[in-house]
Amino acid sequence: MTTDLRTSVVGPATRRPPTRPGGAGLGWVAAMVVIAVLLEVSVMPYVNVADGIPDLIAPTVVVVALLRGTLVGAVTGFSAGLLVELTAPVGTLGVLALLYLAVGAWCGQYCEREESSSLLAPLGLSVVAALAVQIGYMLFQLLLGNRMPASEFVAQVLFPTLALTALLSPPVLLVARRLLGRPRVIEFYGTTT
Repeated sequence: MTTDLRTSVVGPATRRPPTRPGGAGLGWVAAMVVIAVLLEVSVMPYVNVADGIPDLIAPTVVVVALLRGTLVGAVTGFSAGLLVELTAPVGTLGVLALLYLAVGAWCGQYCEREESSSLLAPLGLSVVAALAVQIGYMLFQLLLGNRMPASEFVAQVLFPTLALTALLSPPVLLVARRLLGRPRVIEFYGTTT
């Protein structure tokens, strides 16, 4: 008669939790953030219409927040914003990190609801996120004393940026959905629900 040493010492009530295929995908999240930041600071300044530059960080943060929840969305937003500020000469440190953190936390609330089967909700959230970041950054620049007429900002910067972001968001959303899989809320210490 052979007995399993784990059963006799630990008992049958304590079993290992079943492993989930694919894990939480946090490695993919980090890779997506690094690639989005590198593209944002090296390629996107050359893809400009008027003075608008597409924002790849907003759809990346939005899709990560939608697929992994508020905590991962907020950390992703803060990290991406801080990396952009460290790699590009923006002159302010922490402003974009704070703005993208707020976007990630806000969009992460959507993860706890039922998933939308279309791309319209994430696409709309990406455009709204880019709008919020642009307006927040403009307000901060006004606080610093930099002036730009509102009509010039809206016509030459805001509308082109939002249009270009809306055009580039679907590929970002589709790639992230493919890499991260189904929505899962990530809580503290890597546990999922």
